[in-house]
Amino acid sequence: MEFEGEFSVASSPSETWDFLQDPEKIGSVIPNCQDIKVVDDTHYTAEIGVSVSHISVTFNVNAEIVEAVEEELLRFRLTGNAKEGDSRMESNVTVRLSQGEDPGITDIYWQNNVDVTGRIMNMGSRIVKSVGMRQTNKTIENVKEELGEVEKEEEESGGLLG
Repeated sequence: MEFEGEFSVASSPSETWDFLQDPEKIGSVIPNCQDIKVVDDTHYTAEIGVSVSHISVTFNVNAEIVEAVEEELLRFRLTGNAKEGDSRMESNVTVRLSQGEDPGITDIYWQNNVDVTGRIMNMGSRIVKSVGMRQTNKTIENVKEELGEVEKEEEESGGLLG
């Protein structure tokens, strides 16, 4: 499954970079993520719970930063096996940062390729993809909450009285 999108946060690229480099902070914005342990500068582990319809699983996840270009690019690889049953997941995440409209804004483009196998996929790929998108959207909302939402200028109304 492939997911991608972009959003902006009200923090500088430097602040955003520091946030993305901190496993505890990243873990705090991922729904149902717990028990984060730092192995070294580029590796950490966590438990991430996922519910698809009536099936709930907790993945033991190994995370690795596979590429980092300061304040510009991060690539993560996550692999995990479910504690319950035979489900397995692999996720390759790319995050690109760029300066927003002013120094206090960072534009974030992200892409996530996810492969899930096992019992959880018995629910069907459309349902699993929907749950994956819901998890992703909640993570983005949480990142915006932590780093600050970019306020959109209200559009002037046109129309007859405009």
